[in-house]
Amino acid sequence: MTTPKTMKAITWEGKPFQMSLKDHPVPELKHPSDALIKLTTTAICGTDLHTYRGLAGSKDPPWIMGHEGIGTVTQVNPGVRTLKVGDKVVVGPISCGYCENCVRQRWTYCLTFHPETLVDLPGLGEEFGAGLGGAQAEFIRDIDYIMLSDIFPTAWDGLSGSGFEPGDSVAVFGAGPVGLLCVYSAILRGASKVYSIDYVPSRLEKAKSIGAVPINFKDSDPVQQILTLEPPRYPNGTDAGVRRACDCVGFETLNAQLQYEPGIVIRNCVNITQPTGGIGIIGEYLPAGFGPTPGAPLATGKEGVFEVPLGSLWSKNLSVRGGVVQVKELQFLLKGLIDRGVARPRVVVDEVLYGLDGVAGAYERFEKRVVGKIVVRLGHGEQ
Repeated sequence: MTTPKTMKAITWEGKPFQMSLKDHPVPELKHPSDALIKLTTTAICGTDLHTYRGLAGSKDPPWIMGHEGIGTVTQVNPGVRTLKVGDKVVVGPISCGYCENCVRQRWTYCLTFHPETLVDLPGLGEEFGAGLGGAQAEFIRDIDYIMLSDIFPTAWDGLSGSGFEPGDSVAVFGAGPVGLLCVYSAILRGASKVYSIDYVPSRLEKAKSIGAVPINFKDSDPVQQILTLEPPRYPNGTDAGVRRACDCVGFETLNAQLQYEPGIVIRNCVNITQPTGGIGIIGEYLPAGFGPTPGAPLATGKEGVFEVPLGSLWSKNLSVRGGVVQVKELQFLLKGLIDRGVARPRVVVDEVLYGLDGVAGAYERFEKRVVGKIVVRLGHGEQ
């Protein structure tokens, strides 16, 4: 089949709360190790909403959005040894495969591309995506497998970052797609009890259907709600709360009045976690200094700067791990769970679109929490 010269793609032009469907040239293979992927399925991620709200992204709009995708290889250059035309692949974070970090299997932190952003993820512009564009386009099968490109490994790794062990109780802050998959992962891995903290009734209802205890932080302090359900068993009372807490929200945190309150989720994680327990930080936090740019006009540069109760963290001897997930490291494990029918991460999907025409409007519904995970089927390839 002949590759067309142009393609449709969801495009960010630097205008908050606006996405456009535009024509772009089909990417050309430039480097010996390049491959061209014809996408059959893509999705909107919570990370995309930070750009949609004008808070995160490259300095130089416009760019093509998206970093979650499944597709088929249509072209390869001579340096490609592990793929051939016709292979089905999952799109994920970008890495060269040859630098020191890649050799150490820390592909997400590849040293070849842009050191100022630490990681290279398609769909966030030139500084983040190594100039390779995004996945909400026609070029770059199953709904379960699209989750392997980002959010299922992210949720799984965030739970691991908390130090989770089977039998632990877990509090998961945020019931968006990643938070719900974190709940799902905890239950799949043998948690004794899982609490899901959010304020959107439909999200909390879905968390309950997965097996979590829903906690609405608009009703009252979520820490106190959980402490009531997880009281101390020993006289000194220090064992109240849960063994593990996961922040699946990131820097855009809200209080009970639904006003932006930086750091409130991290503080809640510290306050609800038992001594010697652990916290996994899954939500996105930007490095200090990423202030207003044409691509992120509403950013302040303080999205990742706030107070943390270090005294409580220290005195409780809590472990904390965060960072961008090592997607490739977990894809083989999680694909095996999907292949065998053990895991069905499609449980978080609320809406499936066919074609790119409705994606710009879907961003608005996702931003307003009307729907959660949105998957897009493209009009070609295996469905």
